[in-house]
Amino acid sequence: MAKRKTTRVTQRVLQQDRDTALAVLDLKNYNPANPEFTSVKLREALRRMEEATAAETKAAEEAARARQAAIDTEWAFHELVLGTKRQVIAQYGDDSQEIATLGLKRKSERRYGRPKKSAEGS
Repeated sequence: MAKRKTTRVTQRVLQQDRDTALAVLDLKNYNPANPEFTSVKLREALRRMEEATAAETKAAEEAARARQAAIDTEWAFHELVLGTKRQVIAQYGDDSQEIATLGLKRKSERRYGRPKKSAEGS
């Protein structure tokens, strides 16, 4: 038995397990001494695993679609805000107080060129 059951079983091992289970299910006279390992329980466990995997795949696809929808919505909102900023600048001018209320710098507050050196010790 596996000691660490907190991580996923690799796909390679799962495929080998599926192949083994299907081969056992094809055996005509399989009759285990331990009733925990009957073909009925094996078939049921295989069915539950396949259903759980399908449900996980469906949920992952739904999550991917929801994520893409959120991304698309965020970009649409961002583009709308950028366009709104351009419209405010066009309507009020690039040195208006309305520009400052949007969090932008007014034209008169911008610094151009290199910073001036301070006259220390001169």
